[in-house]
Amino acid sequence: MKRIIALIITLILSCSAVSALAAGNIQATDDTASYVLSHSDGYRVYYYAVVTNNGDKRASINDLLFEIRDRDDVTFESTSKYSLYPEILEPGQSGWLVITKDVKDVDEKGTIDHFNLTITTKAADDDDEIRALTASAEYVEKDEDDNEDVLRATVTNSGDENAFKVTVAMAARDAEGKLLYIVGDGTRDIGLAAGNALLMRAIIRSDIMDAIEDAGAQVAAAEAMAYRVVDTDD
Repeated sequence: MKRIIALIITLILSCSAVSALAAGNIQATDDTASYVLSHSDGYRVYYYAVVTNNGDKRASINDLLFEIRDRDDVTFESTSKYSLYPEILEPGQSGWLVITKDVKDVDEKGTIDHFNLTITTKAADDDDEIRALTASAEYVEKDEDDNEDVLRATVTNSGDENAFKVTVAMAARDAEGKLLYIVGDGTRDIGLAAGNALLMRAIIRSDIMDAIEDAGAQVAAAEAMAYRVVDTDD
């Protein structure tokens, strides 16, 4: 199984990204971490990218199309589902994009050849404000709790008001800074009191770690972002 993973992932699949020109212009600027992992009924594609708002106004994603293509440039799977951290990007700001897609009826010889990503943007709601929280992260190899490889984040609410609807995202990188993995989670009814901190842990699944290592990469660093979306019209 690990050999199949290694065969596919070492292709280092390429992706072209296109974004409609607008006041807000969100484009993928770094998509070096694309994984095709062995799956029970085919494969699962994990796609991670750094995206940047190259426009001159705050923006969010209006629509997205992620296409999985074969060697003849024919699309045989696609999805419009994604996660973006944070949901709104200011001009010049970068965020993290995560796309996951199951691919069925693909043999181990590797029908998957490359990806195509198309992003269209829209102006962000003026009433929505992203308020960042202080966050740091570390990578722990075989932690003492479950003997698993994990990312740990420490999030601090340095403000003077309690924070609900907190989102925390963590990324793993290699020694050269290449993006390897992204995970995010959020709370709705569990809050972070002013002046306090919370801890978050995310296990890096063993098959993902196998894929990283079989591609000749190694997790060397971690980073985190934390924020909440506040409706200022309330």
